[in-house]
Amino acid sequence: MTSAEAPNGTGIARLRLLWKLFRDERQNPEPFYRALAAESAIDLNQRYGLAQTNVLDIGCGPGWYAEALRQHGATVVGIDGSVEALTRADPPITGLSIGDATRLAFPDASFDGVFCSNMLEHVNDPEAVINEMARVLKPGGWGYLSWTNWYSPHGGHHMNPYQYLGTRWGPRLYEKRHGPPPDNRFGKELFAVHIGPTLRFMRNHPQISVHRVEPRYWPWARPITAIPLVREVLTWNCLVRFTRQDI
Repeated sequence: MTSAEAPNGTGIARLRLLWKLFRDERQNPEPFYRALAAESAIDLNQRYGLAQTNVLDIGCGPGWYAEALRQHGATVVGIDGSVEALTRADPPITGLSIGDATRLAFPDASFDGVFCSNMLEHVNDPEAVINEMARVLKPGGWGYLSWTNWYSPHGGHHMNPYQYLGTRWGPRLYEKRHGPPPDNRFGKELFAVHIGPTLRFMRNHPQISVHRVEPRYWPWARPITAIPLVREVLTWNCLVRFTRQDI
Protein backbone atom coordinates (compact mmCIF):
# COMPACT_ATOMS: atom_id res chain seq x y z
CA MET A 1 0.00 0.00 0.00
CA THR A 2 1.27 3.49 -0.84
CA SER A 3 0.69 6.35 1.59
CA ALA A 4 -2.25 7.62 -0.49
CA GLU A 5 -4.15 4.31 -0.70
CA ALA A 6 -7.02 3.32 1.55
CA PRO A 7 -6.89 0.14 3.65
CA ASN A 8 -8.90 -2.63 2.06
CA GLY A 9 -12.14 -3.85 3.63
CA THR A 10 -13.22 -3.70 7.26
CA GLY A 11 -11.64 -6.84 8.68
CA ILE A 12 -8.52 -7.93 10.55
CA ALA A 13 -6.12 -7.06 7.72
CA ARG A 14 -7.36 -3.47 7.73
CA LEU A 15 -6.99 -3.17 11.51
CA ARG A 16 -3.48 -4.64 11.39
CA LEU A 17 -2.45 -2.14 8.76
CA LEU A 18 -3.95 0.83 10.60
CA TRP A 19 -2.34 -0.29 13.86
CA LYS A 20 1.04 -0.64 12.16
CA LEU A 21 0.79 2.86 10.74
CA PHE A 22 -0.56 4.27 14.00
CA ARG A 23 2.41 2.93 16.02
CA ASP A 24 4.68 5.14 13.91
CA GLU A 25 2.29 8.10 13.87
CA ARG A 26 4.25 10.35 16.23
CA GLN A 27 7.50 9.99 14.28
CA ASN A 28 5.95 9.72 10.81
CA PRO A 29 2.29 10.83 10.77
CA GLU A 30 1.80 11.17 7.02
CA PRO A 31 1.24 7.48 6.06
CA PHE A 32 -1.34 6.95 8.82
CA TYR A 33 -3.36 10.08 8.06
CA ARG A 34 -3.14 9.67 4.31
CA ALA A 35 -4.53 6.14 4.68
CA LEU A 36 -7.38 7.41 6.84
CA ALA A 37 -7.99 10.28 4.42
CA ALA A 38 -8.23 7.96 1.43
CA GLU A 39 -10.58 5.65 3.31
CA SER A 40 -12.79 8.54 4.49
CA ALA A 41 -12.98 10.07 1.02
CA ILE A 42 -14.08 6.79 -0.54
CA ASP A 43 -16.71 6.35 2.17
CA LEU A 44 -18.09 9.88 1.80
CA ASN A 45 -18.16 9.65 -1.96
CA GLN A 46 -20.14 6.43 -1.79
CA ARG A 47 -22.60 7.88 0.74
CA TYR A 48 -23.17 11.35 -0.65
CA GLY A 49 -21.35 11.79 -3.95
CA LEU A 50 -18.54 14.34 -3.76
CA ALA A 51 -18.38 15.45 -7.37
CA GLN A 52 -19.19 19.15 -7.82
CA THR A 53 -19.83 19.69 -4.11
CA ASN A 54 -18.36 22.31 -1.78
CA VAL A 55 -16.78 20.84 1.35
CA LEU A 56 -15.25 22.51 4.40
CA ASP A 57 -12.45 20.65 6.20
CA ILE A 58 -12.24 21.99 9.76
CA GLY A 59 -8.93 21.35 11.50
CA CYS A 60 -7.45 20.37 8.16
CA GLY A 61 -3.84 20.18 9.32
CA PRO A 62 -1.47 19.75 6.34
CA GLY A 63 -4.42 19.10 4.01
CA TRP A 64 -4.17 15.35 3.50
CA TYR A 65 -7.92 14.92 3.92
CA ALA A 66 -8.68 17.88 1.68
CA GLU A 67 -6.45 16.42 -1.01
CA ALA A 68 -8.18 13.03 -0.79
CA LEU A 69 -11.65 14.60 -1.01
CA ARG A 70 -10.60 16.61 -4.04
CA GLN A 71 -9.61 13.42 -5.82
CA HIS A 72 -13.33 12.54 -5.86
CA GLY A 73 -14.38 15.83 -7.42
CA ALA A 74 -15.10 18.00 -4.38
CA THR A 75 -14.05 21.61 -4.05
CA VAL A 76 -12.51 21.73 -0.58
CA VAL A 77 -11.64 24.66 1.65
CA GLY A 78 -9.50 23.79 4.65
CA ILE A 79 -8.96 25.77 7.85
CA ASP A 80 -6.69 25.18 10.81
CA GLY A 81 -5.56 27.22 13.79
CA SER A 82 -1.88 26.33 13.39
CA VAL A 83 0.44 27.72 10.73
CA GLU A 84 2.88 24.91 11.53
CA ALA A 85 0.23 22.29 10.78
CA LEU A 86 -0.85 24.00 7.56
CA THR A 87 2.70 23.98 6.18
CA ARG A 88 3.71 20.49 7.27
CA ALA A 89 3.16 18.85 3.87
CA ASP A 90 6.02 19.04 1.36
CA PRO A 91 5.16 20.64 -0.97
CA PRO A 92 2.38 22.52 0.88
CA ILE A 93 -1.18 21.70 -0.21
CA THR A 94 -3.12 24.64 -1.60
CA GLY A 95 -6.54 25.94 -0.59
CA LEU A 96 -5.85 25.97 3.15
CA SER A 97 -5.88 28.92 5.53
CA ILE A 98 -5.79 29.98 9.16
CA GLY A 99 -9.21 29.93 10.79
CA ASP A 100 -11.04 29.67 14.11
CA ALA A 101 -13.29 26.61 14.26
CA THR A 102 -15.47 28.24 16.91
CA ARG A 103 -16.10 31.31 14.71
CA LEU A 104 -16.04 30.29 11.07
CA ALA A 105 -15.62 33.11 8.57
CA PHE A 106 -18.28 31.78 6.19
CA PRO A 107 -21.95 32.71 5.65
CA ASP A 108 -24.79 30.46 6.75
CA ALA A 109 -25.54 27.48 4.49
CA SER A 110 -22.28 27.74 2.53
CA PHE A 111 -21.28 24.09 2.17
CA ASP A 112 -22.71 20.78 0.97
CA GLY A 113 -20.56 18.92 3.48
CA VAL A 114 -18.46 19.69 6.56
CA PHE A 115 -15.67 17.35 7.59
CA CYS A 116 -13.95 17.51 10.98
CA SER A 117 -11.49 14.77 11.91
CA ASN A 118 -9.61 14.46 15.21
CA MET A 119 -9.80 18.15 16.03
CA LEU A 120 -12.63 18.46 18.58
CA GLU A 121 -10.45 17.39 21.52
CA HIS A 122 -8.06 20.25 20.72
CA VAL A 123 -10.50 23.13 21.34
CA ASN A 124 -11.80 24.36 24.68
CA ASP A 125 -15.35 24.91 23.36
CA PRO A 126 -16.41 21.84 21.35
CA GLU A 127 -20.08 22.87 21.40
CA ALA A 128 -19.18 26.08 19.57
CA VAL A 129 -17.50 24.01 16.86
CA ILE A 130 -20.60 21.85 16.47
CA ASN A 131 -22.79 24.96 16.30
CA GLU A 132 -20.62 26.36 13.53
CA MET A 133 -20.61 23.09 11.61
CA ALA A 134 -24.41 23.13 11.58
CA ARG A 135 -24.60 26.82 10.72
CA VAL A 136 -22.45 26.68 7.59
CA LEU A 137 -24.09 23.51 6.24
CA LYS A 138 -26.78 23.80 3.62
CA PRO A 139 -30.12 22.22 4.60
CA GLY A 140 -29.75 18.50 3.92
CA GLY A 141 -25.96 18.79 3.86
CA TRP A 142 -23.84 16.15 5.55
CA GLY A 143 -21.57 16.45 8.58
CA TYR A 144 -18.71 14.16 9.59
CA LEU A 145 -17.35 14.63 13.11
CA SER A 146 -14.77 12.35 14.73
CA TRP A 147 -12.62 12.85 17.79
CA THR A 148 -10.50 10.93 20.28
CA ASN A 149 -12.64 10.70 23.41
CA TRP A 150 -10.86 11.38 26.69
CA TYR A 151 -11.07 7.95 28.33
CA SER A 152 -10.09 6.03 25.20
CA PRO A 153 -6.64 4.37 25.14
CA HIS A 154 -5.22 7.33 23.20
CA GLY A 155 -7.29 10.03 24.88
CA GLY A 156 -4.34 11.56 26.70
CA HIS A 157 -2.14 11.62 23.59
CA HIS A 158 1.44 11.96 24.88
CA MET A 159 0.07 11.69 28.41
CA ASN A 160 -1.35 8.15 28.01
CA PRO A 161 -2.47 6.42 30.21
CA TYR A 162 -2.60 9.18 32.83
CA GLN A 163 -5.94 10.42 31.47
CA TYR A 164 -7.60 7.55 33.34
CA LEU A 165 -6.79 9.41 36.57
CA GLY A 166 -9.10 12.23 35.47
CA THR A 167 -8.57 15.77 34.31
CA ARG A 168 -7.32 17.04 37.65
CA TRP A 169 -4.83 14.42 38.81
CA GLY A 170 -3.83 12.82 35.51
CA PRO A 171 -2.10 15.84 33.94
CA ARG A 172 -0.56 16.87 37.26
CA LEU A 173 0.99 13.47 37.92
CA TYR A 174 2.21 13.10 34.36
CA GLU A 175 3.98 16.46 34.36
CA LYS A 176 5.42 15.87 37.82
CA ARG A 177 7.00 12.61 36.64
CA HIS A 178 7.80 13.43 33.00
CA GLY A 179 7.58 17.18 32.54
CA PRO A 180 5.31 18.93 30.05
CA PRO A 181 4.53 16.96 26.89
CA PRO A 182 6.13 18.23 23.63
CA ASP A 183 2.67 19.17 22.34
CA ASN A 184 -1.02 18.61 23.14
CA ARG A 185 -0.61 19.83 26.70
CA PHE A 186 -3.83 19.43 28.68
CA GLY A 187 -5.72 22.69 29.10
CA LYS A 188 -3.79 24.34 26.29
CA GLU A 189 -3.92 22.13 23.17
CA LEU A 190 -5.83 19.15 24.59
CA PHE A 191 -9.19 19.00 26.35
CA ALA A 192 -11.46 16.27 27.70
CA VAL A 193 -14.31 15.58 25.27
CA HIS A 194 -16.68 12.77 26.24
CA ILE A 195 -19.09 10.85 24.05
CA GLY A 196 -22.20 11.03 26.25
CA PRO A 197 -22.41 14.82 26.68
CA THR A 198 -21.44 15.42 23.05
CA LEU A 199 -24.17 13.13 21.75
CA ARG A 200 -26.78 14.72 24.03
CA PHE A 201 -25.84 18.14 22.76
CA MET A 202 -26.02 17.07 19.12
CA ARG A 203 -29.29 15.16 19.48
CA ASN A 204 -30.91 18.16 21.15
CA HIS A 205 -29.57 20.61 18.59
CA PRO A 206 -32.37 22.16 16.50
CA GLN A 207 -30.30 22.11 13.28
CA ILE A 208 -28.78 18.64 13.58
CA SER A 209 -30.15 15.21 12.77
CA VAL A 210 -27.78 12.49 13.99
CA HIS A 211 -27.90 9.47 11.70
CA ARG A 212 -25.14 7.19 12.91
CA VAL A 213 -22.65 6.92 15.76
CA GLU A 214 -19.82 4.38 15.56
CA PRO A 215 -16.22 3.69 16.50
CA ARG A 216 -14.32 5.13 13.60
CA TYR A 217 -11.68 2.43 13.36
CA TRP A 218 -14.01 -0.53 13.91
CA PRO A 219 -17.52 0.43 12.73
CA TRP A 220 -18.68 -3.18 13.15
CA ALA A 221 -18.59 -2.50 16.92
CA ARG A 222 -21.25 0.20 16.62
CA PRO A 223 -23.46 -1.23 19.45
CA ILE A 224 -20.92 -0.20 22.10
CA THR A 225 -21.58 3.49 21.35
CA ALA A 226 -25.04 3.03 22.90
CA ILE A 227 -23.64 1.77 26.23
CA PRO A 228 -22.80 4.56 28.71
CA LEU A 229 -19.35 4.33 30.36
CA VAL A 230 -18.33 1.37 28.18
CA ARG A 231 -18.33 3.57 25.08
CA GLU A 232 -16.11 6.13 26.76
CA VAL A 233 -13.32 3.55 27.05
CA LEU A 234 -13.75 1.14 24.15
CA THR A 235 -14.79 3.40 21.27
CA TRP A 236 -11.25 4.80 20.98
CA ASN A 237 -12.31 7.34 18.34
CA CYS A 238 -15.96 8.35 18.07
CA LEU A 239 -17.51 9.15 14.68
CA VAL A 240 -20.86 10.95 14.40
CA ARG A 241 -22.54 11.26 11.00
CA PHE A 242 -25.28 13.86 10.77
CA THR A 243 -27.18 16.14 8.43
CA ARG A 244 -28.36 19.73 8.68
CA GLN A 245 -32.10 19.96 9.10
CA ASP A 246 -34.37 22.96 8.67
CA ILE A 247 -35.61 24.60 11.85
